Amino acid sequence: MLKELFEKNKNIVINTDIDGILSGIILVKSLGCKIVGFTNSKEYVWLADGYDDLYAHVYVDMFVTDDRAICIDQHIVAVNDEHQKKIKESGTKFSPQIDGNRIFTNDSYPVKYPFGATHYIIAQLESEGIKVELPDLMTPVPNSKINLADLILRADDTMASTVYAYRDNALYWWKYLKDKSPKSDIINGLTTYLEQIRKEIIDNMVKSGRKDTKKNREEACKNAVGLIKKDTKDYFQNEFESKSSDGGFRKITDDNGNLLPNIKKYIEAVASTLGVTDIDIPAHYIIHKGIYHRSSWLPYFEKDLVKDYTFYGHKIFSYAFIYTPDETGEINFSFTLDME
Repeated sequence: MLKELFEKNKNIVINTDIDGILSGIILVKSLGCKIVGFTNSKEYVWLADGYDDLYAHVYVDMFVTDDRAICIDQHIVAVNDEHQKKIKESGTKFSPQIDGNRIFTNDSYPVKYPFGATHYIIAQLESEGIKVELPDLMTPVPNSKINLADLILRADDTMASTVYAYRDNALYWWKYLKDKSPKSDIINGLTTYLEQIRKEIIDNMVKSGRKDTKKNREEACKNAVGLIKKDTKDYFQNEFESKSSDGGFRKITDDNGNLLPNIKKYIEAVASTLGVTDIDIPAHYIIHKGIYHRSSWLPYFEKDLVKDYTFYGHKIFSYAFIYTPDETGEINFSFTLDME
């Protein structure tokens, strides 16, 4: 699937957060892809000079509604079963939601794929016989307190989802990835590391004299994983000036389209950690901007979204459903209109 896809089109537009960066670099390393643009999943798409076509390239870690746009993404994008079938039949959208054995709609969060595009791409590549070569997962990330596994597992909060937050669902999806690529040293290594972390946390909790209850286990896991997340956030902030806990950036260029030095440093540093020392990053971009908004999901949005991806007459360029994990369990609709 991915091998055939990228034989036809190696140009990728990647998300600016750590999941997008990791995914993009792995595709560059494994399939010879070329980074020609970026998106912040909100109001901006940046396309390099000579590649200024919003629908001509492959979006990685980003869902774009237009059928011309090829996307590799992991977010829930369908509002009902019929809509999911329509997305699948477009032949341009690839995700575990389409590939897996569960039906996914905007109210399916308890069983959604809970990891990053990174992990899906690794498993899919290896299922197609393409060996993903990375340094040892315990390799320290330079100028940080984390290792490579911690960095990879920060994508879409995968460590937290597995160790305590959505554990039952996470274990289902790790099995899905392992069944897809049973010989993957990376997928097997990540799951082994996660279970070692969880066991160590619980063992230390018991040794400290705390009662071994489900509540105490979850609290101990949350606190310990929180420290790793903080170290990762500090790495993003101190080394690359990211204000986001997941290494994301709202803007990557100045007003004239020149790539900012800290963004170049960020991508090169992550690439080097993955064993890529000569990554090609374009220096200048055409800036495309839309209108970004986030609101509560309301059922009367559904008809026009499914029909022609519009919102009160405005064209929806991209969207995602965002779950609010509080007592309301509210589902938010994050979307970008009128991308120009």
